[in-house]
Amino acid sequence: MRSHPISAASTSDWVWGGNLTALILSFASLVVAATRGQAQSNYTPYSFTNFAGTPGGGGTNDGIGTAARFGGPEGVALDNLGNVYVADTFNYTVRKITPGAVVTTLAGAAGQYGTNDGTGNAARFGALYAEGPTGLAVDRAGNVYVADGYNCTIRKITPSGVVTTLAGSPGVPGPADGTGSAARFNYPRGLTVDNAGNIYVADENGCTIRKVTPGGVVTTLAGSPGSIGSMDGTGNAAEFSFPYGVAADSATNIYVADYFNCTIRKVTPAGVVTTLAGSAGKHGSADGIGSAARFGDNTSSGGPTAVAVGCDGNIYVTDQGNNTLRRVTPGGLVTTVAGLAGEFNYGNADGTGIQARFYYPIGVAADSAGNVYVSDTDNNRITKGAASIFRFSTGQRNLLVSNGMFSLQLIGPVGVGVVVDASGDLRFWTPIESNVFSQSGLALSVPIGTNRNQFFRARYAP
Repeated sequence: MRSHPISAASTSDWVWGGNLTALILSFASLVVAATRGQAQSNYTPYSFTNFAGTPGGGGTNDGIGTAARFGGPEGVALDNLGNVYVADTFNYTVRKITPGAVVTTLAGAAGQYGTNDGTGNAARFGALYAEGPTGLAVDRAGNVYVADGYNCTIRKITPSGVVTTLAGSPGVPGPADGTGSAARFNYPRGLTVDNAGNIYVADENGCTIRKVTPGGVVTTLAGSPGSIGSMDGTGNAAEFSFPYGVAADSATNIYVADYFNCTIRKVTPAGVVTTLAGSAGKHGSADGIGSAARFGDNTSSGGPTAVAVGCDGNIYVTDQGNNTLRRVTPGGLVTTVAGLAGEFNYGNADGTGIQARFYYPIGVAADSAGNVYVSDTDNNRITKGAASIFRFSTGQRNLLVSNGMFSLQLIGPVGVGVVVDASGDLRFWTPIESNVFSQSGLALSVPIGTNRNQFFRARYAP
């Protein structure tokens, strides 16, 4: 029997929710059409490329893309225009990267530490033999807030580069709530901003989550100063173990990367703390739901360092000890979306899913288009990830019917697993193929069913 190419009179490549694609085969007219809807897969790998900086090439240079240099960058944050701000920790500066990867220095002077307020390079961050700025957050007006950890202060930078101290007293650690310089912090590490402009602080050595109003009024939302533990609870009944990163969702829930507990915690606006994912004190890299998931390793590399809430409502986590980027759904389902787990599986390779490599990543931010930016700290770079998608190739040469078999081509990211399902009614689906994408895609040959219409869908392997 001859092979018959299928007419593609009405074809297009559509993707369901960025995670799943489907194809309808109508035997009445041998016409293929793509269809779309809403779906959610268990696993969506991200494809990462170097955005700014050069792996291993530490320095202070401004420039475009790989011509720029960083010195142990940690916190990253985005404004409404898509600019990325970087806490260039060991250069004692705050950098700005445009969507076109143009890197400039917004505030601070490379190699110059101190506490001075001022404009641009007249301002100072950090302390002698210690780190500079660590965490960043940006409000709707484009003001950048800085966790100046060793100076125990929260700083504010206007879009024009004017730096002031919003709260805390330089070099004076403590747990005191208060307004402006009367408040105290004990190595503030991570920051986030809610829709009302309030700043939330992961006060690392204080083991608390603090709230700072735009006017500089500081209160303690959750945790008890100096009380290290993993207890869930409300307000000061809850415990943390050196929290690193924080992120706010649209409902002002605060997600916390609880570093030495190797967990992701959730704090409601009323200060009610629960553990969303991970199990306190249990290290590992296992994906799973809630307490079945694991973060971090059993060395000083620790656990999760930063969190960011994506436009999809999921929480993205830099798992520093495992050199991976994880994703946590609001329901607590944890998956690994980039990097290969293991303390020694570090590197600087661009790639998709497990092909990508990081070297002790500390910061993460997510934009409104679904991209994520990772501060790949020991690689001295910022890397950008986009969700990988795949599609059926619906060109006439790629779709054939022969001897009761339907042949087609599926295009997707190299090295990523895919499952193809078939259905006669869009209600019941049967897996018919499971494979891994090669450089040329994935060639499939599947039996034709007896139904008038045959439906095929492709999804990422869990």
